[in-house]
Amino acid sequence: MPRFQKNNLAMILIIAALTGIPLGSTARSEQPQPDARAPLNEAQQWLAEGDYQKAYAAFLLHARTQQNPLAQFTLGLFHQHGWGMAIDNVQACQWFEKAAENGVPAATHFLGECYRDGLHQPVDYVTALHWFQKAAELGHIVSLCSMAELIMQGKGAPENPQKALSLCQQAASAGSVNARLQLGQLYLHGDASIRDPLQAAKWFSHAAEKESPGAYYYLGKIHEDDLNDPATALSWYEMAASRGHLPAYFPTARLYFNAPAADQTQMPTAENLAKAYLWLSATRQLSKDSNEKHTVESMLRKVEQIMPASWKKDLDQKVAQHISTFHHD
Repeated sequence: MPRFQKNNLAMILIIAALTGIPLGSTARSEQPQPDARAPLNEAQQWLAEGDYQKAYAAFLLHARTQQNPLAQFTLGLFHQHGWGMAIDNVQACQWFEKAAENGVPAATHFLGECYRDGLHQPVDYVTALHWFQKAAELGHIVSLCSMAELIMQGKGAPENPQKALSLCQQAASAGSVNARLQLGQLYLHGDASIRDPLQAAKWFSHAAEKESPGAYYYLGKIHEDDLNDPATALSWYEMAASRGHLPAYFPTARLYFNAPAADQTQMPTAENLAKAYLWLSATRQLSKDSNEKHTVESMLRKVEQIMPASWKKDLDQKVAQHISTFHHD
């Protein structure tokens, strides 16, 4: 991920962490406290500039000496995302726990994920549900959908698909894009008793209104798998792929590769051939799925047998530019 994207993510998460709590409040005292952000201005500036060493040292100082909840949360982000260091989920969870105890909503949610995924302690779904509920109560409303995913599977609480839907719908109806995505996935992949592709499409469409690449991708899947509409599926897949959503690359390539031939020549159209090459090439470079990559290699050989060699240089440049924009480390 490019440095500027990492830093933007840092700022967004820090702001999100403070939503719903008084900035100076902590779990340890009911007395008014100074604004938690003010002492961290210099540290946040270093973080924004990508000077991770100075920023980390400053946040660590405030976390240890002042028990500053925002500093504790930000240290968790450092370890979670590997800003200037190796990713360390154990350290991340330990800092999220400290910040959660001081009432930081996003840290409280992340602590729930730590217990759900067994990142620093053995998997504990009951405790995960506790922290997700606490985060939701603090205003991190998408945590309701994390609760829903566990309840849908009977993890940490009795299995209850209808309750799961109701919880996540509260967050989705409040406008959370991530909640709309998660609710759509519950309708698409949840318990058989509540699966409904059309309801899933409804909620993915709401998320797509906010330009969510993940929503575009799932709308493509529904149109391909459930509605038997490959043309519309391709349109949605390509919208997701063009915004760097990797799961959409191969479906986009596959539908261009399998598109109907031109009536007069019985050969692929120039556009379909070029697009198949573009998305197959991008998939070959980025996919981690060995079976998918094997299939892609076979398809690319067939494309290159009929594609004019003179196209290759320009198309390869477009692939390189796309990858540089969305996937440069």
